[in-house]
Amino acid sequence: MTVMLDILVEHLEEIEFLWAQRSDALRSADYIGHEILELDDRIDAHLQGLLVGGAECVPLAEPLLAEEDRFVAFSGAWCLAKIGQFQVILDHLQDCNLDGVAEALCHCQIDPIVEQLAEQYQAAEVPLAAAIGLVLATHQKTVSPSRLAEFFSHEDPQVRRRAWETVTRSCDHASSHHSVP
Repeated sequence: MTVMLDILVEHLEEIEFLWAQRSDALRSADYIGHEILELDDRIDAHLQGLLVGGAECVPLAEPLLAEEDRFVAFSGAWCLAKIGQFQVILDHLQDCNLDGVAEALCHCQIDPIVEQLAEQYQAAEVPLAAAIGLVLATHQKTVSPSRLAEFFSHEDPQVRRRAWETVTRSCDHASSHHSVP
């Protein structure tokens, strides 16, 4: 069993590394489309390795949620989401790396927890609510304009950044439903 756990840790570390590369690639003029697709294929291969581990991944991925490095937190949250362990993520939203966990939730299916996220969006403290708003907007769920106004005037620049991203993603989804003449 030790060998399998070591392999699962390696898959988590590779996802962390490759996701960081992918994030950089998306912002770089030096990458072309097929290179990003190759990164996606490599990330998916490591995800498939984690899926084989199933529940064995939980004790490995759960502590990563609170790591300072957002790519480490992404790796843990993405793994947990992909194996359907959403409750573990929800249990750690108050003490996680919000950037990494929100990014993971933006890139996976969240249908099983949409209602819980929507409730937390309305009731949570501003930093957490702003991160949840970004996730909901990414998945084309409506976010409350009154909360957004609260985020835009918040003292924390991360909260304001998330508010702008939320509006951008909401507008992107709204405009993608209209045909271009």
